[in-house]
Amino acid sequence: MSQGGTSVEQQGGPVRRRRPLRDVLLACMLVLLLAQGLIGALSLSALNRLAADNTAQRAELLGRQAAAQIQTGLSLGKPLAQYFGLAELLAALRDNAPDLAAAGVVMADGQMVTGTVGPAPAKQLLGILLQDGTDGRRASLRGSGAAQHVAQEAVAVAVPLRRPDGTIAGAVIVQLELQDVHSSGLLQENLWVLALSTLGAALILALVFRFAMPLHELASASKARLVVPLLVLLMAQGVYAAYTIHTFRDVWVQVTQDNTRLLGQDLQRDLQRLLAYGVAPEHWRGVERPMARLAASFPVVGELRLLDAQGAMLNRADAQGALDIAAPAVADADTLVFPLRAAPQAPIAARLQILLDRDLIAAGVRERVLDAGTVVAVALVAAIELLLLLTLLMNRAFAVTVRDPKGEASGLDDPSEVGNVVRPVMFGFLFALALPLSFLPLYARSLLAPGVTVDSAAFLVALPIAAEMGCGLLTALLAGRLTDRRGWQWPVLAGLLVSVAGNLVCALATSLPSFTAARGLVGLGYGLTWMGLQGFIVIRSPAAYRGRNMAAVIAGLFAGHLSGAAVGAMLMEQSGPAVVFISGAGLLALPAIGVFTLMWPYRHQQVSRAPSLAAGYGVRSWRALRQLLATRDFGMLLAGCVIPFSIAQVGLLTYALPLYMEAWGGTPAGTGRILMLYGLCVIYVGPYMGRLADRSPCKKCWIAAGGLVGSAGLLSLYFMDGVLAAASAVVLLALASCMAGGAQAAYMLSLDTVQRYGAGGSTSIMRGADKFGQMLGPLMVGGLFASMGMSGGLALTGLVYLVATLAFIVFAPRAVDREPAASAPAP
Repeated sequence: MSQGGTSVEQQGGPVRRRRPLRDVLLACMLVLLLAQGLIGALSLSALNRLAADNTAQRAELLGRQAAAQIQTGLSLGKPLAQYFGLAELLAALRDNAPDLAAAGVVMADGQMVTGTVGPAPAKQLLGILLQDGTDGRRASLRGSGAAQHVAQEAVAVAVPLRRPDGTIAGAVIVQLELQDVHSSGLLQENLWVLALSTLGAALILALVFRFAMPLHELASASKARLVVPLLVLLMAQGVYAAYTIHTFRDVWVQVTQDNTRLLGQDLQRDLQRLLAYGVAPEHWRGVERPMARLAASFPVVGELRLLDAQGAMLNRADAQGALDIAAPAVADADTLVFPLRAAPQAPIAARLQILLDRDLIAAGVRERVLDAGTVVAVALVAAIELLLLLTLLMNRAFAVTVRDPKGEASGLDDPSEVGNVVRPVMFGFLFALALPLSFLPLYARSLLAPGVTVDSAAFLVALPIAAEMGCGLLTALLAGRLTDRRGWQWPVLAGLLVSVAGNLVCALATSLPSFTAARGLVGLGYGLTWMGLQGFIVIRSPAAYRGRNMAAVIAGLFAGHLSGAAVGAMLMEQSGPAVVFISGAGLLALPAIGVFTLMWPYRHQQVSRAPSLAAGYGVRSWRALRQLLATRDFGMLLAGCVIPFSIAQVGLLTYALPLYMEAWGGTPAGTGRILMLYGLCVIYVGPYMGRLADRSPCKKCWIAAGGLVGSAGLLSLYFMDGVLAAASAVVLLALASCMAGGAQAAYMLSLDTVQRYGAGGSTSIMRGADKFGQMLGPLMVGGLFASMGMSGGLALTGLVYLVATLAFIVFAPRAVDREPAASAPAP
């Protein structure tokens, strides 16, 4: 019995009065704090990355100033080892950089010519410049061609010095102390805005639930109790996001102007020396050359102008050289003006103007806004998952729970919605596992032994991903029988424990074989937990609702994949890969908590009452299996659709994308953003296309369309290149997944050969083929990279996908409309 929020636990249990309003309000506050905490942590990470980028940009400017003078001698054939005056040149850098930690000139073999730079940064920076396969886990190549090394306390940048034939003779390395955002007013202001927006949202929630929403509306499953927290949460995140975007833009523009001012002050001093010698600005000859060198040293500088005291144009120059002085000397708001005087108290004799390139400024602002937008998008996806968890907690707050003598709960959750019980666990699990996805092949490459050829390296770095997918296939086949014998909780908890161990071993791995074994451990844990969670759905969900509940779990999977990849990319750029793996191991505690709080009341489910999950993996006979795989319908579905798509999916997303982005100057954060596009399409476009496919009489048409779209995305990389090409290929592959994913199961279950073999067994074989393709994907794409290069390898993978799709179109029969068997496991 339940009256006014009171629940009764029968079978001798004590009567306990609940406070549903308090429970709901506390749950809302918890979700609000988690969501705001996530967006705050992501913003702090992005802010730290912005500080590192700004410091690296300034270090590169200083290095290029010194390198420009050394390069003049090298171009004339002077050996770097015999260059005199380098110590004085480096000492002059401290005048422009009070935070200079070290500076030095090194030769290509690592020998220090002059200066002081730590041996580890020098070795890694030279390795990046020379592309010799040196361990560069904390070093990367900047878009300008310089190399950077980011540590906890300092940022080092190496500017290459080249011989007349273009080969690298050495490098100028400048190391600056990393700007500490924790000690700046920027962080305090950021935290104040976060705290005030969170406090305001909490106050609004308390007032709404206390005075504006009656208790009976909370108790009923009305949309208002979900819409109100969602709107309040969106309001809080919107306020903080607007502030974050504004901050990122202002900080980047200010730093760009400061760096430009730093360069302009050097030229200002040189020109004022001419004035001190009594040479009037009207008589200066060749002044366009130093002006052009300054413009060429910093791409954001669009033009330099020299004006007399009355504002008349005397000279103009850009990175290419002198310009016509007939253009009007109109300064805009971003123009930097440097007055020129013969003495400190003398009147202004001329003015030097530096005009910034508006297009590059706008591009930089867009990049910063994109960083902030990524933070908002990830936080919003996570917030939606938290709100779905809040709905579950609201339902339980008003539920009347009855337990039998064995402890089995009834009335706790709606059986048709048990997928929402598993979804938060799946989200947390995939969030933790997806953290390193944006840099796995890059990290594997850094563990290669010295002397490995480029062709061998392309294949070897695919081994950790292939091992993970192969071990996931192995435990997926074994977990079903364990679920049948011991219950769903054993594979779920065992998988979480194995995944924790795998992530910790990844952080400790120092060689490619040990890292491959560690990723295999992660794959074992993934297969166990994933199949255990599926087993829970099969056991607890009525047959009529099993597909819906499985779809909810898969949506949580992709939401966690999307969020985790983006967060891991930001964390890697700030703290390095080892911290990402350790963080992943720690975050696996969250799904474990979800198991013990959300799913644990159902642990007493008797195995004998559950539909057999392991039976789905049982082989009726090897002859029957061979006959099934040799058919024109089921066999062609696997060979023409399931396996090729899995090869393309893992081959592109997990293996090729990080390498491709690095080759085009992308960052792990950029890779994470592109991976987000895939997840967003699957989560929000997939259900819509799935409903269209369900209503369509031609399921084969949807599968074929998905294959054509996905193969077109990979083939497009042969004709286009760059970051936008990679993003479009990923989006097309995501659309292919949305088109074909929902139709494949319906097509498969409508086949006569599948009905004769058994829907459960056929579904399990299709899952196994999917895992087999995921294991094969990185190996195949890695082998093609070694022989054909990146674009050619991806294009050939797309061609194989296209040929397989065409074979499916030609040979596979059209499915017969048939309601799938009620007892069939959900795909």
